[in-house]
Amino acid sequence: MALPLSTVKGVGPALEKRLHQRDIRTLGDLLLHLPKDYIDDRQLSPIAQLCDGVSARIQGRILTKEARGYGKKRQVIILLADDSGRIRLNFFHSGYMMSDARLSEGREIAVRGVAERWQGQWQMTHPEWCVSEAFQPGYQPVYRALAGLSGKRIATLIRQALTLLPVAASSPLDAVLAATASPLRQALRELHQPHDLDSEALNRAAVRLKCEELILYLQLMREKKRQADCPAVSLQAETSSRLMHQSLPFELTDAQASAWSDISTDLNSGKRMHRLLQGDVGAGKTWVAALAMIKAAGCGYQAALLAPTEVLAKQHAETLQALFAPLGFTIKLLTGSTRAKERRELLAELGSGELKLIVGTHALLSEDVVFNHLALALVDEQHRFGVRQRWGLADKKRDGHQAVHLLGMTATPIPRTLALALYGDMDLSIMRGMPPGRKPVETRVIASDKMKSLIAGMQRILDAEGRIYWIVPRIDEDEDGLSVDQRVELLKRYFPDANVLGLHGRMKSGDKNGALEAFTTGVCKMLVSTTVVEVGVNVPEARLIVIEEAESYGLAQLHQLRGRVGRSSEQGYCMLIAGDAASEGSRTRLNQMVNTHDGLELAEADLALRGSGDAVGTRQHGDAGFRLLNMAEDATLIRYWFENLPDFDPGEEMQRFWRPFAESTD
Repeated sequence: MALPLSTVKGVGPALEKRLHQRDIRTLGDLLLHLPKDYIDDRQLSPIAQLCDGVSARIQGRILTKEARGYGKKRQVIILLADDSGRIRLNFFHSGYMMSDARLSEGREIAVRGVAERWQGQWQMTHPEWCVSEAFQPGYQPVYRALAGLSGKRIATLIRQALTLLPVAASSPLDAVLAATASPLRQALRELHQPHDLDSEALNRAAVRLKCEELILYLQLMREKKRQADCPAVSLQAETSSRLMHQSLPFELTDAQASAWSDISTDLNSGKRMHRLLQGDVGAGKTWVAALAMIKAAGCGYQAALLAPTEVLAKQHAETLQALFAPLGFTIKLLTGSTRAKERRELLAELGSGELKLIVGTHALLSEDVVFNHLALALVDEQHRFGVRQRWGLADKKRDGHQAVHLLGMTATPIPRTLALALYGDMDLSIMRGMPPGRKPVETRVIASDKMKSLIAGMQRILDAEGRIYWIVPRIDEDEDGLSVDQRVELLKRYFPDANVLGLHGRMKSGDKNGALEAFTTGVCKMLVSTTVVEVGVNVPEARLIVIEEAESYGLAQLHQLRGRVGRSSEQGYCMLIAGDAASEGSRTRLNQMVNTHDGLELAEADLALRGSGDAVGTRQHGDAGFRLLNMAEDATLIRYWFENLPDFDPGEEMQRFWRPFAESTD
């Protein structure tokens, strides 16, 4: 599983680099790119028995091959025949096919595509093809495009990878799960090369992979919980947090007051705080975090806040400085962009204890960042960090000092039972509700053919100096359609004066920060993005968010995205565009968003509506750094292993394989 990609036939240095950029670094990474669907490809259809609009496999002899046009626009047309009839195969932008010897007249090829009746003749456009002797009847997996490679090319690479999987390849959990599940190697083969389309068998194989990931993760949580039970400095003798509490421009909500009571009690106790603050989008977690930080500083110790992105870290630094300055405290910012001279000065102030408060990105985790006496570590949007990273800040204590208090924060609405399992190393405080003065975001579900009226509404928002997010489900253009670049180009045509920009997680850090900065300052009025914007970006002028193929997201994630707008006294709007293929059940689920504005209520609804879901090929990494697990769809599995966790010691290699996404920030 740890073999490098270069061992796979067809993967040269350039392709290996592209796949590395998509977190595909080893043979095992490639094999975890699971099929999104399967095709029953056992039968050949006679051309005369094709059905209009239906995908089919045919086989025939090439009668003629001709090209039309020139250059990149050259079209190749092949006339194919079997004993029952003829069909025309159209390939656009495919001039190279004219010199392919496999497509010479008289050769036999096998073809799969959607048959269409046109001017009394059958035709297929851009069908998949291979020479007849290479066609193997069976059930064919269908893959999502990846790193600019088509699903067909990915299928070829995965077939090659499976041949390299050693016969003796095994997992330490094979023995633990032997009574109920297949070995890991067999489960991978069943998913990539099924003998039949038994949905129960495919689901069992997918669950086997998820068990591997989940048991390892829960074992890490169990160990961290044990380590967290230790003494820590008591932060009792101070008045700064009380003074700041009194100076806040508003009363804390009941939810904020309750959370602060939990945290304050922990900090006073003399035992290490290890708490997760789960607050709804816009519920005011920052104010509670500020009270905790000033409490540590007021006792003469240091506090540090870790944020997942530079933009969010900068926003926190500005907000907190305004709160702390009247009390005589300064907070500074450390990111990867901090200049060398400023960084040296900042590190010296931290080492001497002169600087009590700091906020930063993963730059805070560098070995040369040494605190004089760190008492409190805070991790914002902690699901974007791995276990090691969120503990990494709290582990920055000097020898002889007591343990550092740890406060994680997240706006991801997770039902309580799941949160207790997924964050089993932490105690839990939940904040519900919104601060006074906020209006609920008006939410509508619209069909994809209603774009004309939507465009008019967008123009009204822009005319009123508002800003707009447009969310698409993927970065790359592939056989599924939508991409960031496609939408940027389309929206530029409709709104030439809005300076439409794109944003996604694979952009370089500087480019991402530049796009977000342009949107924050108003240089850009419309931002086309993937879900990378769901985390904490605060742009009060943003009044509309449009989410395409909304049915492909969980309700909790849609709620987080919706939380990017309506962050001022102006009315915010959220338009959920259902894809053409959205089922009636999916549309019913989306309608929950219209009248429900409580994140936890939506998370519970998602759990009830989606159940165990589709186990194969639907997962993209994100939730708590998981590769395959989905919090809503796999809730039953998570609860089961939380309650029945076997004794198991995951090795370092196994941790590196299953937790790579959790150990890097966006």
